[in-house]
Amino acid sequence: MQERRNGGGIKALMREQMQAGLASLQQGDNEDAREIFSTLLEANPKMAMAHVGLGRVFAAEGDHHKAMEHFQEAMTIQPDLASAQMFRAESHEQLGATEEALSDYAEAVALDPSMGLGYLRMARLLTSENRDDEALELLQDAVRRSPQDVGVRLMLANALERSNDTERCEAEYKRVVSLKPDLWIAHYQLGKLRLKAGDHDGARETLTHAVTLAPDQPSVHQALAAAFSGLGEHSRAAKSYDEAFRLKPSNLRVAVKSALARSEAGRHREAQDVLMGLGRVQRRSSLVQKALGDIYFAQDRTVEAAECYRAMILNATKLREKAPDLVALAEGEMPEDSAAYAKKLRSALSAQSEIVVEKLRNNPQMMRELRAKRRERNAG
Repeated sequence: MQERRNGGGIKALMREQMQAGLASLQQGDNEDAREIFSTLLEANPKMAMAHVGLGRVFAAEGDHHKAMEHFQEAMTIQPDLASAQMFRAESHEQLGATEEALSDYAEAVALDPSMGLGYLRMARLLTSENRDDEALELLQDAVRRSPQDVGVRLMLANALERSNDTERCEAEYKRVVSLKPDLWIAHYQLGKLRLKAGDHDGARETLTHAVTLAPDQPSVHQALAAAFSGLGEHSRAAKSYDEAFRLKPSNLRVAVKSALARSEAGRHREAQDVLMGLGRVQRRSSLVQKALGDIYFAQDRTVEAAECYRAMILNATKLREKAPDLVALAEGEMPEDSAAYAKKLRSALSAQSEIVVEKLRNNPQMMRELRAKRRERNAG
């Protein structure tokens, strides 16, 4: 009897140590976690979860080959340990071994079909490999197995949007909202979907609610501003753009949209002040010069408009290869008929913009890369 009590006490102590090691991992204290898991394995080399813990330490330090040795050992000891399979999949992914990672994720969700995180990571990896159809099929299966998993439903909605299945996409976002009414990202994504469909009134209602849930998220204010602009409420749009820019001053695109909204409301002087209040380098950007040109053009100040359009073209070095005729037009002397010249430059820029938009529309991968670069710029 006493031996059984002692054995129970040892097991309880090891469980406590295991929890302490996991807590150290959570806090980023890898050295403490390593010491705890190593001590546990010295006491019991067949403790599968301690191998998982030590593998996670190596993974956190970037030594994914060593990490996988411990994950493999954990699965040898306990073949049905889904978490070990999941962590090995992550290490394979970090090493760029996509197919091995997908295979491990598949094994993990086969061991635990309710593991929503496994489906999410598999779907994300498939999407990054442009295997959208496979990702969509996987997420649909995941929802059937875990209908209340909000994360899986959100990713399914994103996949449906990429496949242009707007009706089912909206239904998924609505389901997420019904499951978790205070989740701002669901309201935001639903609002953006309505914006894309041209339902500006529906977008305004949804995004107004999203702003109340997440007043510190600049992207929500920006989307709401776009809804106001679509409704012709340009002064309200300017206020929302201002708030988005206040929250994220590095987002030059928002400052430009704020100025253009003011110009649409007839407040041209304020619009110019917004752009002229930017830093010297920002003012020279093609984005700002084009916006200033449009603001001057709206006031029939054609000389200033032409100067700005010309500066935009001359500062956009990539245009030299893509639109040499446009560059040649900008490099010439300002003609006496500044109105006709400004109009010609403006039309040529619009035509060039349409070419770029069409190119992006026909190349989803290029669009994803462009968005990723924009996110990196805004984050930096």
